[in-house]
Amino acid sequence: MKKPMQQDGSEFNLGAHIKHLRRKKRWTLETLGEASGLSISALSKIENAQVSTSFDTVVKIAHGLGMPVAELFESTEHNSAPGVEAPKHYTARRVSTRRGEGQPFASDYYDYEVHSSELLHKGMIPLVMTIRTREVPPRADWSVHDGEEFIFVVSGELELHTSLYSPLVLKAGDSAYIDSTMGHAFVSRSDEDAVMLSVCLTERLQFNDEVVGRDGGR
Repeated sequence: MKKPMQQDGSEFNLGAHIKHLRRKKRWTLETLGEASGLSISALSKIENAQVSTSFDTVVKIAHGLGMPVAELFESTEHNSAPGVEAPKHYTARRVSTRRGEGQPFASDYYDYEVHSSELLHKGMIPLVMTIRTREVPPRADWSVHDGEEFIFVVSGELELHTSLYSPLVLKAGDSAYIDSTMGHAFVSRSDEDAVMLSVCLTERLQFNDEVVGRDGGR
């Protein structure tokens, strides 16, 4: 698998990037801990890649830093092709992520690969998740975060657990849509680790005149 790289050619490291953003604000670990609700010890271990990091923890750190979650994974924005000017009243962005080139991080139960990380100011976070666990995680480790989430099973078979519904079995090609504020967790039910696409909507997108055009057309 090709490792995701940053603009300077170095390998992407989420913990090191968080440390860079914290120091850029001239914050101590204690300051970020107070803002994010995480302990100094936990933050130090995350920054130094000594522990795995769940998506929920990433959300807390992003909120603590006062930035959208997606921006924790952003590096550089793709511009339009040379000589092509984007329309004044429409966004005109495009980015692609080749197989194996997403920005990775992992929790105790899942492997994550963030796609489209080059695109700035996104309203959605596309994640390819590999579900390693065969047992339901403890309730304290279930994901709970703002927004909504679309789930599509790419391969294998998984079980979706939510705090308000009975477990739901999803096979390759199946999908689900949930409110992310509801506790949720995933378990692989197949011999191989299940792989799923998770698209998280972290901010409500407002399609105003500046985006859709003064005539209201799309």
